[in-house]
Amino acid sequence: MSDHNDLLAKLRQTLNEQGIDSFHILEDLVPIEEQMEFFRYFDRLRRENSLFVRDDEVSILFSPDEPIERKKRSLTLLASIPDVGAYRSIETYHSSPLEPELLHWSSMALVSSRIVLSSDLSGHQQVYISSGLGGQDKKLRFFALFTTNDRQHFTDLQKEMVEREFTFQLQKADVVIEKFEIRENYFTILMLFPFNKDVKSSLNDAVIECNQYGNFLDTKFLFTNVKVLSEKEIENILEKK
Repeated sequence: MSDHNDLLAKLRQTLNEQGIDSFHILEDLVPIEEQMEFFRYFDRLRRENSLFVRDDEVSILFSPDEPIERKKRSLTLLASIPDVGAYRSIETYHSSPLEPELLHWSSMALVSSRIVLSSDLSGHQQVYISSGLGGQDKKLRFFALFTTNDRQHFTDLQKEMVEREFTFQLQKADVVIEKFEIRENYFTILMLFPFNKDVKSSLNDAVIECNQYGNFLDTKFLFTNVKVLSEKEIENILEKK
């Protein structure tokens, strides 16, 4: 938990020191490894500095006969130029990709194109904040897992208390709760929180408040922006704790 919080604090500090007030967050849930693959490919094409014709690449992108690898190249090339027509073409393709396998790639191309366009139009440096769970507007998406002490089952009263207290503390911090699920001895929250807020304090406050009535929550919890854990993954974590 603290590692993520420290990293976000350092990132906020760096942006403030450099006077950067504009940053971009990927809204879709794209695995980190796929994001890195896109940027490595993007950088390689940029170093090659190959000449291409925008309209030719758009035609290739929407052709039903072109292979996926060629369309990856088209999406990446189009994302590399400050061109509104290229951006709109990527946007149109991403809204209903002919190849479902390219959904994540087109999502990356779209945010990259937006960054290139914004940089060109504003003349200011743009920053991309990478997160496996993405975000929305200026809010980052995080997944949190909380468990009971000694893995005891929640009582009905404890479940009610958890939902009420965590909802109160997070809404007070302008956090959007997208999903809140309570199981027998753990609960998970998928949330969007403002980049400039310290969500750690709100979560800790909720745990402390709940524990005034029986000390039933483990004060250590998982907090990640890499992926949403499956029930099987959560079970494996609980078995090791």
